Amino acid sequence: MSRIYIIFIILFVSGSLTAQSIFDVYRDSTEIIEQQTATGKITFVDDQIGDETTNPFEVSHIPIRKNQAVKAISLGEEPKTKMSRKDISTISPLSIIAISTLVLGIILFYYRGILGDILQSLMNMNYMSSFMGKSLGAYLSYFFGLYLIFILNLGLFIVLSFKTITPANPSLPLIYIILGILAIYLLRHLFLLVFGWIFELEGEAGTFSFLIALLNISIGLALIPINLFIAFSPLELAKALVFIGMFVIIMLVLLRYFRGALVSSRRIGSSPFQFFLYFCSFEIAPVLIILYWIGLYG
Repeated sequence: MSRIYIIFIILFVSGSLTAQSIFDVYRDSTEIIEQQTATGKITFVDDQIGDETTNPFEVSHIPIRKNQAVKAISLGEEPKTKMSRKDISTISPLSIIAISTLVLGIILFYYRGILGDILQSLMNMNYMSSFMGKSLGAYLSYFFGLYLIFILNLGLFIVLSFKTITPANPSLPLIYIILGILAIYLLRHLFLLVFGWIFELEGEAGTFSFLIALLNISIGLALIPINLFIAFSPLELAKALVFIGMFVIIMLVLLRYFRGALVSSRRIGSSPFQFFLYFCSFEIAPVLIILYWIGLYG
């Protein structure tokens, strides 16, 4: 009998030193987390399974329910917090969409036919000439409001598309993307003004600048519902909407080039170098800059 007591005492002492004894039935979850973090695993135990006991021989007989089962989580690397698509930056997608719809509603309240005029101008060059005179006159503030919608929604679309297609990468800074787009188009329209004055192409440069603005406004209006569904849709649907938005943008940009070629068709042959200079500086270069900037976060 004394040998049994000796063996029992040896087992108890060795078990208390290694913390792996058969009597080590319950331990507090915080103790388990501290000991298992170094091994790469964390075990969570419901604190209600057993009370802290001072006697190591006391065993809790409370049955473990299925929802109280031990959960093991492997931590081979740092856990990544799954970021909601609404946490893209300090400016939420909903606020951008709300501002855009508010501005659009105010413009339509005072000038209900502006969307029809924009659509008809894209289809008819003669109508665009007359609409350009009105837009640069009495309706200039409405025109700026629609252009603001384009800048906000294009920036949001770039950020949402990047986050949807590459969810593992950090989000793009929305405010910087918007400011970058604003700077690019301010410089583009200013350059067209200077370009037309230097090379005596004021008419063609002004018409092409207005054409760019019309198509940008169309892109901004089309992106309002697309951005809304991308931001709050399941991932697979959001990816499909990203490609739909890209298709819409590409089609409208191609229409801009087609209309621009018609506007400058009489001058391209006599001034090919000037048009090549413009195309490289303000059509290709901004796209490359944006792609490089996005690549820094990829």
